[in-house]
Amino acid sequence: MQIVNRLPQLVNQIFARCLFKFSLGMKVLVLTLCSLLFATVAQSQVSGTLTDTNGGPLPFATVVLLKNSDSTIARSALSDEKGHFALSTAPFGAYVIKVTSIGYDNYFSPSLVLNSAHPSYDAGTIVLKTTGKQLSEVVIRSTKPLLQQEAGGITVNVQSSLLTKGSSALQVLQRSPGVTINPQNNSITLNGKSGVMVMLDGKLMRMSANQVVALLNGMSADDIDKIELLTTPPAKYDADGNAGLINIVTQKNKRRGTNGSVAVSAGYGKAEKASASINLSRNTPKVDLHGGYSNSRDHGHGELFASGTEDVSAVGGQTAFHYNGIGNPISKYEDADLGADIRINPKTAFGGSVYFSSSGNNNNSHNFGNYALRPDSDQLFNSHLNGLNHSYNLINSLYLESEISKGEKINFNADYIYYKNNGHTEVQSMFVDNNGNPVGANDSLYAPQQRDLSNTTIKVAVAKIDYAKQLSPKLKLEAGTKGTFTRTYSVSGIENLENGQWVPGSVGISNNLGTKEVIGAAYATFNVQFDTTASVTVGARYEYSHNSTDNASNPLYAIDRKLGKLFPSVFFFKKLTGNSELQLSYTQRITRPSFADLASYVTYNDPVSVFTGNPALKPTITNNLKIGYSYHDYLFSLLFSRDNNVILPTQISTGPSKGLVYLMPQNAPYQNNVTLQANIPVKISDWWESSYGFIGGFHQYKIDYTPQTFTKAYVAYSLNFAETFKLPKAFSFEISGYYNSSGYSSTSRFDGNGMLNFGMKKELPNNKGSFQLSVADLLMSGSYSSYIGSLTRDAFNSQVYVRYNGESRSFPIFKLTYYRAFGSANNKSTRKEDASRDERKRL
Repeated sequence: MQIVNRLPQLVNQIFARCLFKFSLGMKVLVLTLCSLLFATVAQSQVSGTLTDTNGGPLPFATVVLLKNSDSTIARSALSDEKGHFALSTAPFGAYVIKVTSIGYDNYFSPSLVLNSAHPSYDAGTIVLKTTGKQLSEVVIRSTKPLLQQEAGGITVNVQSSLLTKGSSALQVLQRSPGVTINPQNNSITLNGKSGVMVMLDGKLMRMSANQVVALLNGMSADDIDKIELLTTPPAKYDADGNAGLINIVTQKNKRRGTNGSVAVSAGYGKAEKASASINLSRNTPKVDLHGGYSNSRDHGHGELFASGTEDVSAVGGQTAFHYNGIGNPISKYEDADLGADIRINPKTAFGGSVYFSSSGNNNNSHNFGNYALRPDSDQLFNSHLNGLNHSYNLINSLYLESEISKGEKINFNADYIYYKNNGHTEVQSMFVDNNGNPVGANDSLYAPQQRDLSNTTIKVAVAKIDYAKQLSPKLKLEAGTKGTFTRTYSVSGIENLENGQWVPGSVGISNNLGTKEVIGAAYATFNVQFDTTASVTVGARYEYSHNSTDNASNPLYAIDRKLGKLFPSVFFFKKLTGNSELQLSYTQRITRPSFADLASYVTYNDPVSVFTGNPALKPTITNNLKIGYSYHDYLFSLLFSRDNNVILPTQISTGPSKGLVYLMPQNAPYQNNVTLQANIPVKISDWWESSYGFIGGFHQYKIDYTPQTFTKAYVAYSLNFAETFKLPKAFSFEISGYYNSSGYSSTSRFDGNGMLNFGMKKELPNNKGSFQLSVADLLMSGSYSSYIGSLTRDAFNSQVYVRYNGESRSFPIFKLTYYRAFGSANNKSTRKEDASRDERKRL
């Protein structure tokens, strides 16, 4: 029996020691390999650049190296987006280069000879002429698979789902495998871990979880190309995010000429929804211009139920309560972007973009409850909350990219990000005992009229330089540096209306807090292509960060932290057969507390509790070991991870005002995870395709901020599926769904939840667009339940059952969307990747 009781402790010790030793070994291996790889001698190759008669690059052309003797193929490759190609070294002999591309005449080079004296050959610039024959019209239609496995994780091709049109970015993200969004606290988890960072087009969204969710809820999914779920990102990405990165990549129209698209949606659930968007682009061989605008309105509905017991001296001690809240938020969102890419010559390009978004949220809520201190003592609470929140986001981006020589290029990016949030909530409440007398004095937390204020301004400057060089046909170097400076200023607090004047409440606030963060980073990775079947990428990223506060009205909120750390990474790829591949990787990551987590704000929750930050939070350090295997489109992976100092959001804690409940983030000593992921597509027939996914495994964590320290181990899983049917007369429909099992988090247990969705699409003839109907939550199962205090008692001896019903719990959400693309359909242009690649999350 003693062995059974000590099993979690033994598992933890073994897990920690193994990963610690493995981490040290990986750091030594990375440094050793980097030293050895610097000494590698360059080898030969056959290379060149393809252009059209106007000097524009010719991407994705087929380049073949033919033996001069019998015209058999020795090597082949595709040109990249800049028209470059490189063929690995063939045996010495005489060869001819053949180039083919649709719409162009075939090209044959003069005979060339490879020998010991001339092992490499540079074909220079090859100009292809447009074919004299003109095709009347060629329409190529292809559908990307819904899921693809990449080096750092899984890519979800959003437009492959019929449910995308008319949805928000948040709804698409919620349907992605392994992603769980809890509407109770707006938390986002990936594969059961909460330390996930969200990026938009490679920029970290430096905002709190609430702000990220609000932004994604207003963003139209019509403009999203794909979602990258990067559980083990390589070294070129920021090391932030112990659960990994979620990169939302928006669509960019790359077709030559003038093109665009429009989408209009209308819907209804418990209340009305509407959205509209337009995108335009003008792409020429020298200049690409693009712009877009979208607007949405969502009238939602939510219901919160809580009941239980807790010991809160603010209301007189041990109390049993029943609490209900009904909210009808109205969210409005609009964004606009404008950008340009200019190619000075085939080797140099520069450009920039401006992105602006504005969101408003008006939350009207009615909360009421009963607090029973004794059988003869009841306190009744009734309140109306009217909250108004506005946020603005501006991103300015510039880049310059230049090819120094064959296989060598440099890229400079600079971003300036400005974010401002203004919010206030007015509360009109009545809190009386069973004799009708007010509870507490008029200047207490229970004043009849209150308001909370929360104003935040964030400014982020980012500069980044990336360098890449093909040292040899089998060795490539990527390196870079990045600097980020973030300045925040926040004012917040709770005020009571007394004698016609707003005065600070008795709970106290730190209403002025300025925060500065400086992060300097440098990375280097080497990719070694051993042969056509095996390669290894070895990298390391060093980051130094300094966080400090300018002033804080409470000394507890003074911050001055410095951290310098090396984050190694190793990726190994082996093609086992023509249809299967094995991947092995090791990465180390960090999750820094967000500025909202550290800030000393105080905002209203209910008569006995407030939300606030925790300036004592420590960053989370994570070690990941991953094994991946793919066979055709079947994807499998096994991930082992160890998190130290896990950041847990909104935990029940004590604070400056005795007897008041503070909801603030806390650190847990560690968390161990063993996660199995499988994605299995099945093509049943030409008109019926299926996709099934599973994510699950073992989780173990330790909690020590509660009166009693404890360890919890459990197994949890998530299932998802999609069935797509293509019918006659250009009809198609999709049924999809997911189920998340029950599990545990900090001191709470949560129930399982799932959802079933439906989508139908009708393509109109003559390219006149399409209509799509989506129905979210057919079974009206959008409910989320948890049991606080089921594992151990907190400082308030809480035992509380909480249930949140989303809008679809009352009625499924219907949306009808009309979408149409227009314009020319010529060759793709060579849009550059915009700016800072890795900023924008922690506010």
